[in-house]
Amino acid sequence: MRKNFACLAALAVWLSLPALQAAPKDNQEIAFAVPGQGLITLGVFNKAGKLVRTLHVMDDEEAFRIGLNGYITQWDGRDDAGQKVPAGRYFLRGYLIGEVSLEGEAFHFNDWVSSAESLMPRRIEDFAMLPGGDLVLTGCTAADQGFCARYSNEKGFLWSREIEHSGASGILLAVTSSAAVTRSSRGWLAFSLDDGSDIPLAGFPTDSRPTALAADNERVSFSEGDVIKTVALDGVTSQEPAPAFFENLAAAENAVAGSAGGAVWLSTSGAPFVKVPIPASAASLSFGEGKTLWFAGASMDPDASPVVAQANFEGGILRALVPKPGDPRPVLVRASRTSDVFSVLEESPGLQRLRVLSRNSEGGWSIEWECSIQDAPAFGFVDGQASANAVVVSPPTSLRFRLDENPLTGKHDEVTLQAAFGPEGVQIMTVDGLPLITVSHSPSIQRVVIQRGPSPDSLRLLQGNAAVVEEYLIKGLRHITPLIAGEVEISN
Repeated sequence: MRKNFACLAALAVWLSLPALQAAPKDNQEIAFAVPGQGLITLGVFNKAGKLVRTLHVMDDEEAFRIGLNGYITQWDGRDDAGQKVPAGRYFLRGYLIGEVSLEGEAFHFNDWVSSAESLMPRRIEDFAMLPGGDLVLTGCTAADQGFCARYSNEKGFLWSREIEHSGASGILLAVTSSAAVTRSSRGWLAFSLDDGSDIPLAGFPTDSRPTALAADNERVSFSEGDVIKTVALDGVTSQEPAPAFFENLAAAENAVAGSAGGAVWLSTSGAPFVKVPIPASAASLSFGEGKTLWFAGASMDPDASPVVAQANFEGGILRALVPKPGDPRPVLVRASRTSDVFSVLEESPGLQRLRVLSRNSEGGWSIEWECSIQDAPAFGFVDGQASANAVVVSPPTSLRFRLDENPLTGKHDEVTLQAAFGPEGVQIMTVDGLPLITVSHSPSIQRVVIQRGPSPDSLRLLQGNAAVVEEYLIKGLRHITPLIAGEVEISN
């Protein structure tokens, strides 16, 4: 992404500075010289040098009237709050922003984000694997907005849909052969796997409070108390008793499995649930290839080591993946029913990682791809590189830059710049509050860090929220020219 701050028309007006002008009751017209082309920021300052009114923010020539004496603007004698300013002398000055460029350099600490237009998840809450390798995800963004999305490792997010939710309840997910079905505080929603469009649902009880969802073909099963209810997308419903209040659920053709308190139960071909003697405590379930179940949980050893494993329907462990000490702990597992591939969502304090693994020829596991989200509340630059934890380095609050020669004065002025953020986004501005460059319009930015760039007239900037940190490079800052538009005397 790149922005250029040069306007189309050039204006070179060689004039003396305007003389002192007395303000009438209504708008005062002020004419001033512009020594080149670019965008204009202009403000009104009192005698103490405090900005009382911003008249123009990065405006091009269309915001002004062109007169014999240059650009013409107006001031009504009011401050930014709309109040009449006290009597006295006021000074109008600003800057002409010429060929300054803004370039997006990178996204840090969130592998799901590939562009400024991309969905920016802060947390993944649930996911499902599709036969072709894509994932369907639910979670929340930095703005605490729920979402359901389809993700391709090759193409990124193919579609995403916002979902309202309370934040505490989370968003449950089940994926049929054609739809992603979600349950949140907003109720039941279904989205087409092809394009994310809405799919109408029938037969789903609006007053249900399921603890887990699972799906197979065109049916969705959910646990509610000691009952498993199954609803087809065409509205046909059925239910069967469950031996426990299931916290997790998995479904396959003619089979349903659930777990509660680490124990696993299995029902096949509509038969009653039987307990599967898996020698581990299972927290997350998924049917795999053949008559197998994958689970994420903990081993039965005294240390309760975290584990991801595949078991047959009799409870025998076929293969297992035990994380190394210090690795994130597996919390959710989803497996392919047609190949030896599985995916696992892992968590540790400040880190969430989702990996897709496949069986290799040596009998071990190969990582097909992975995406991580790393918390970075104290991000910054360390030794010139973006770091998630830069608390030992105090970033500069402002930077001074030497400017090109001012054609009106023949001087090489300097400007001191700082970064500011708020509901309107992030801006580079002068220390007295005049905005010169808009970096982004993101309303959720929580921290901004700057440092000098690779050239004397460049600046590197990091901006971040709870989801991602973006890096920008701003170049050509020497092409900023101070403007003096004159003085106005305000009388009572």
